[in-house]
Amino acid sequence: MIALLGATGQVGGHVAAGLAAAGAQAQALVRRPADAALPIPAVHADLADPPSVRAALEGARRLFLLTPHGPDQDLLEAVAIDAAAAAGVEHVVKVSGGAASLGPNGITATAIAHWHGEQRIERAGLGFTFLRPSFYQQNLLGPLTDAVARTGLLLTPLGRTPIAMVDVRDVAACAVAALVDPAPVDQVWQPTGPRGVTLDDVAAHLGVRHVPVPPRAAGRALARQGATGDAVQHAVRMAMYFRAGSDGNPTDHVLRLTGRAPRPVEALLDEHRARFAPATGLARALSRTPTPKD
Repeated sequence: MIALLGATGQVGGHVAAGLAAAGAQAQALVRRPADAALPIPAVHADLADPPSVRAALEGARRLFLLTPHGPDQDLLEAVAIDAAAAAGVEHVVKVSGGAASLGPNGITATAIAHWHGEQRIERAGLGFTFLRPSFYQQNLLGPLTDAVARTGLLLTPLGRTPIAMVDVRDVAACAVAALVDPAPVDQVWQPTGPRGVTLDDVAAHLGVRHVPVPPRAAGRALARQGATGDAVQHAVRMAMYFRAGSDGNPTDHVLRLTGRAPRPVEALLDEHRARFAPATGLARALSRTPTPKD
């Protein structure tokens, strides 16, 4: 039996679908099973209620572990890992943070929590596959698409250094491959896209202009929109991490784990091109790259 913690998230949902397609015996551990629209069975488990997690893991031999970011991430992962060890789980596939961000003095509280989780899994004697993905391509959707539609500009705090962006579907495929492996070995992987891509490259593919924004200015904008102090701090520090070029080197790990090459960011942009279209005449005018004067 394969158990999934995090099956309702953007990566976990694709993991659930991949396991269902593979015909694997799997179930999702969620707080409200009746509300979980998933292609695999769902059972109740609440990380704030450790006995419920232990009971839900009974009979599981593999665990997919992905908990929400937040100030209690460290504690929630500890509950899941301790319950897995007590239930006799043999191997944990954990989605972690970027390799360069991790450590006891990691760049964010989330990165430190990921490091603690990895350490706890190893100390518990559990087999492990740690997936340390690059920047998710899907992070380009949402607020960034809204800003392009409104202003014609791709406004980001990520600078102009390459980022080896990875599609969340490829990260999920890596997780599925590790979960169904009949003889997994302890290993760390860094799923990335096929190459480093700059935000200028992204803007050029969309036919708009990229305007870099200072990370702290972006953080102040998030705060005005109601983001918590922890969320603002995380966003600012991660922006600085990407601007420093810490996530720009591609790997072949998606290919090695799944047998197929990772999706390029252009494929995702083409899927959602309509969402990036400037919506007004002014936005379309601003989106045009100025032509140097003779």
